[in-house]
Amino acid sequence: MKYRYFLSLALMAFFAFSPVNAQKRTLEEVKKSIGDLSADLKAYKNAQAKLKPALTNEATQDLAETWWLAARVEFGIYDKNRVNKSVGNSFDVKEMGNALVSGYDYCQKALKLDTILETNRDGTPKIDKATQKQKVKTKFSKEIWHKMMGYVVDYSAAGADLYKAKDMENAYKLWGIYYNLVTTPQQIVKHKVDPDTVIGEMRYFQAMAAVQLKKLREAHDLFTQARSLGVVKKSAFDHDINVLHQLGDTATMVKVTKEAYQLYGKQDVRYMRIMINDCIYHGKMNEAEVMLDQAILMDSLNANYYTIKGQIVESRSSYMQARPYYIRAVELMPDDYQTNFDAGRCYYLEALKYIQDNPKKSNAKLSKELTPIFDKAKEYLEKAFQINHDSVDARSILRDIYYRLNDGEKLDKLERGL
Repeated sequence: MKYRYFLSLALMAFFAFSPVNAQKRTLEEVKKSIGDLSADLKAYKNAQAKLKPALTNEATQDLAETWWLAARVEFGIYDKNRVNKSVGNSFDVKEMGNALVSGYDYCQKALKLDTILETNRDGTPKIDKATQKQKVKTKFSKEIWHKMMGYVVDYSAAGADLYKAKDMENAYKLWGIYYNLVTTPQQIVKHKVDPDTVIGEMRYFQAMAAVQLKKLREAHDLFTQARSLGVVKKSAFDHDINVLHQLGDTATMVKVTKEAYQLYGKQDVRYMRIMINDCIYHGKMNEAEVMLDQAILMDSLNANYYTIKGQIVESRSSYMQARPYYIRAVELMPDDYQTNFDAGRCYYLEALKYIQDNPKKSNAKLSKELTPIFDKAKEYLEKAFQINHDSVDARSILRDIYYRLNDGEKLDKLERGL
């Protein structure tokens, strides 16, 4: 009898202190420690450290309760930091963001494990008549979903905080989690979610984080989705165009550019340039000119359109035919370097061509005939050089003009950088 008694005590002690029971006891202890209303941030951090082994232990890693408890600990760390922030105490923005990310990840693991197969009293599977599959029920899922949805706004705000803190990886994750939560079908029905434009803004911010992380294809997809949700501000197109340029996806870049042009073509000539360059690249010069002529008809006071028109005409025919477009551009935008330079360059080229075509004329006669042309060239080029004093091209042409006009004073000032 004594032998059996001691054997029983030994077996009880063995099971009581077995690794399986030890881990399950840990779960209970953690649950108790965070269940106390007086639990502070330190208590939650201690619970986090204490629970960590259970996440990889064979006895507990496949239990939904383990991951649900771990999620609650993470949300608790976030909450305690948030309280500290609200009352002016020290808090850790990155810790808050990381806790929300981990809390969500742990919830997802718990949801996957939270499946209980239903059986009849005799132990046989209980079959669902509609699906002819064994019925299942959950223990924690409803509570888990309710918990996560309670932090929807926090996920969007924490994403912004971590973006400012240069933690792009977790900012990207947080905005992705926000989107996952507010677009889950059952949650749209059960909870009030943000309108499309707000969701779109979060997609836009996530795209910005993706750009920083060099996740370029993801960034494009997110920018596209943001625009489909109503975020059609200029930057939503511009950043996407830059991303597509880096990806080398010219076809899609032109497509997005055309969309941007419809809304912001008058503000940014770059869109027209991209579309025209695409036409030129594909040998569609006529289409490029037609496109530009239509743009000029719609916005006849846009100097940039005349500059581009001049460049196309010059490439297809001559600088003489292009010059009127450059001059018109200067009239509309007198303080622009490129328009002034192009107009002056055309007059300069006219003068050089005249010299080339008249080799037998004396220098005195050439000088008399060319002075008015050189003076026109000088007028525009001096203005261009005044706007951009570092222009090597403008300096070089002006040097030659001053030399040919025998204007030593201006040549000397030019050489001395005055």
